[in-house]
Parts: sequence; C-alpha cells; structure tokens
Amino acid sequence: MIRGVAQTQHGDRGAVYRLALPVLTLFVVPLTLARCAATEQAPQGNGAFLEVLSERAPPADAHVQSQVLEPTRPTIERWATVGESASFEIRASVTGSEGNERWRRTEPAATRVLARTAADEVTLIEQTDSSDGATTRFLQPLILAPADLRVGQECTSTSVVVTVRGNVIDNEGGRAQRSMKLASEDRIRTPLGELSALRIDSVFTMKVPFASMRRETSTWIRAGDGPVAIRSVEKILVMGVVPRNRSETRVRLPATGWTP
Repeated sequence: MIRGVAQTQHGDRGAVYRLALPVLTLFVVPLTLARCAATEQAPQGNGAFLEVLSERAPPADAHVQSQVLEPTRPTIERWATVGESASFEIRASVTGSEGNERWRRTEPAATRVLARTAADEVTLIEQTDSSDGATTRFLQPLILAPADLRVGQECTSTSVVVTVRGNVIDNEGGRAQRSMKLASEDRIRTPLGELSALRIDSVFTMKVPFASMRRETSTWIRAGDGPVAIRSVEKILVMGVVPRNRSETRVRLPATGWTP
C-alpha cells in the first residue's frame, strides 16, 4: 500500500503533487548532462565558474578508482553553485563500528549515508532531506562508484526505495537506477585553476507511484584529488506533467582540507 499518494489517486491532484514532489526533489545532491554549454557565466560573488576548454577521448588505460570518485575520508570541502551568491561546505565524517563503517556526507540541502563494500565499491544507503526530514532508503544499496571504473565499462545499479517521514511511510515500492561511464578527458578552468580532468557521465532515474525523475550528470575528476566540478540537468514528472526542469553547475573552491 502506498500511503498518502494512493489515497488521493481519484481525488485532489494538488495533494498528489505535494506528496510526490518531496520524494523526488530529495535528490538535489549531485549523484549533469554532457555537451552542455562549455562556458558557464563569469564568476559571481561566490567565485563559481566553469569553462570547458577542450574535450578528447580518454586514453585506453584511463580509469578512476572509487576512493577518488566518491572519497570516503574525513573532509571539509568548500563548493559553490554558478549563479548563486553564497558558497557552502560539504562535510564527511565516519560513523559506525570497526568493520561496519558508515560515511556521513552533509551539505545544506541533505545528508547522505555511504558505505564501502568488501569489493571496494562505494554505495548509497540512505539520504535525508534537510528541509522536511524525509529519508529515502535504498533497500539494496545503490552503487555510486565501482572499485575501478575503466574506459569502455558501464556500471549500472538498481534498487527498491522507501521514503519515510518519522514513523510514516510516504512511499514503498519505488525503484531507482544509476548508470555511469568514463566519457572523456577534458581541459577545464575552475576557481582551482586550469587543469586536466576525467569526465564521468551518469544517469540517475527514480520512479514512484504517479511520479518519476531523471537526472543526467557530468562529474569532472582531478587525478588523485576527487571531484572538482559537477554539472546536472534533471526533469521531474508528476502524473505525466512536467512540474520542474532544473539545471545546476557546482564547482569546488580553494581552501578545501581534511579534518583532523
């Protein structure tokens, strides 16, 4: 039984919107569409900008390890969104016990709980929206980064999702899928300077009763250092209507460091 949404299927369409949208808009944290405009607007008050200077096919031996694509280490990173005025922090810390570690990654919009498997994959266990406290749980943890993503390889992961608010289940039986590949080697310019970066393209989709979401993401990875820029485009459908199309570009700022 899908609580809340199912009860309104023959009633108030506005209620469906109010219930379904929070489930999908939870995933504002970048999990970006390649071939978007190469140059984002000039630096704003927060110093954010992204220029793609060149693209080429990645070398045949190119690869990105999971600890670079999705770092699991205590950090405090400064990021900013192009076109907005303020920067923000992303903090990562370890929880759990030895042998069962969990990584908590927090930013203003949401908190994600990650794990690293015995196979060295990084997986997403759950995500909590800061605005209303709704938590989406992945009953089969969703792979965010395989142990070693190589050229020509596509990694795909699927999961059943449940969204919970307090003791109430908003949605059960939704499905999520994420696929990713190493797409190109680019020369880019960001607040960190001009640098070479491998671009990882991913597609994330989620379907719940009466609603669906699709996000296409490009993440630029600097060798040995992790993500330095993320560009995304997403579309949300509720009862076949497009209530929101959203695009966003984020870049990492200087003065990023590790916590003690």
